[in-house]
Amino acid sequence: MSKKNVLFFLLVLSLSFILMTYQSRKGNLFSTHFIDNILNASHAFTKSVTDSIASPFKKLAIRDEDNKLLRKRIDELLMERAKYQEAAIENKRLNELLGLRESRQRYVTAAKALSRGTDQWSHTLVLDKGQKEGVAKDMSAITPTGLAGKIFNVTKSYAKLLLLTDINFSAAVRLQESRREGIISGTGRKNLILQYIPYEEEIKTGDIVITSGLDQLFPPGIPVGFISKIDKKGTGHFQHIEVTPYIEDSKLEEVLIIK
Repeated sequence: MSKKNVLFFLLVLSLSFILMTYQSRKGNLFSTHFIDNILNASHAFTKSVTDSIASPFKKLAIRDEDNKLLRKRIDELLMERAKYQEAAIENKRLNELLGLRESRQRYVTAAKALSRGTDQWSHTLVLDKGQKEGVAKDMSAITPTGLAGKIFNVTKSYAKLLLLTDINFSAAVRLQESRREGIISGTGRKNLILQYIPYEEEIKTGDIVITSGLDQLFPPGIPVGFISKIDKKGTGHFQHIEVTPYIEDSKLEEVLIIK
């Protein structure tokens, strides 16, 4: 409020007080009407001042409401974008599985993971396909990157998959370059152990491990992983070799089941 407005307001109040005092002493009707006019003018002025002060706050309230609606719409658009991105990622995975299916004559069905084992050492998945889709015990499960595991339990509508990182998993394998055969075993962690490779065998980190098919469980030639650590002072005459699997079992969502 400007200084002029303040002075005018104080002047009006002072005049009102003086005239009210005068009226109480004289009882003059004219003074009463005059005071009413003064008070009405004072009220109008006060209302104008109050409105001028309140107006910015009303505008702020309206702006705040607009911002809330805008934020809500932005959140809705972000959720829609996330859904589209997830659909695009899933479509890419399914297309990769479809390409893998066309290259595999032993294809049975594609399956989706429904749930995961809760035991920290037990790496298993429940799949949405079972006997009615042709799934049977000991069938292999693969992904576009490599071996995922094997089926160990089947019902009419569901199947349980033992992942290759599980401590109960093992498979006959060979080194792709040297063709040396061995056994791969799960550890309950992210890595695998390659057993029965003699200490005199020349191997190096990065060497690729594939299934050999000699166990009559897994078809030959499926990529398993690559050698990530070598300790020639293993157990007895064999090296201690760690293998990093190609699959990331914690991110596994779909598999292809083959026989």
